Amino acid sequence: MNRTHLLYRLQTIDLEIGDGRRRLEEVEAGLGESEELHRAQRALQRAENELNRWRATLRDLELETRSLTAKIASVEERLYGGRVTNPKELANLQNEVSYLKRRKSELEDRQIEAMVEVEEHEAEVDSKRASLAQIEAEWSQTQERLTAERGELERRLAHLKEERAKLEGMIGAEDLALYGELCSRKGGRAVALLKGGACQACGVTLPTSQVQQARSGNALSFCSSCQRILYVER
Repeated sequence: MNRTHLLYRLQTIDLEIGDGRRRLEEVEAGLGESEELHRAQRALQRAENELNRWRATLRDLELETRSLTAKIASVEERLYGGRVTNPKELANLQNEVSYLKRRKSELEDRQIEAMVEVEEHEAEVDSKRASLAQIEAEWSQTQERLTAERGELERRLAHLKEERAKLEGMIGAEDLALYGELCSRKGGRAVALLKGGACQACGVTLPTSQVQQARSGNALSFCSSCQRILYVER
């Protein structure tokens, strides 16, 4: 390989290393629990909390209703058992029974409402749980894919670094310094392909003499427009 070819190969490796590092950063950023997963988990937790609240409300109403039922039975036993004969006391017992039955009816209405709420929130919990399961499955697949890709990227980058080190040993110190200086000024692209007499970096068509010089490969040739090193593929 001549000097230009060596520098072009070095640039190819550097560009691939740069792309690989950027992709590796993206992959590592994608590893771990995602915000979508967290949102789904929080949504399920909220739905479960609301369901539990309504279940507790329903249990309390059921207990209170049973208690009232027992109390109504006790008062009615006194009212109709024949042991109480005082008209005023009988009237009080009748009023108490009427009040307790109204209270029981109110509780039963609230109980029905609570049962409806429990059913609706059970359906919501089921929906949130199914949604979370789907997100978790997709997240798990993504994590496996990203983990595998990270391993491949790390292996590829390690290989490229070894190849770059070997290549550096084949390039003269002056050429390496020039390459580094041009890379810093030209966005990491110190070498430009020359095709059809035009620099592929800046698009300028070069004089025939300059094209011939670049094709000879005897010395480094530079684009008269963008100042990059010209390389002609063979």
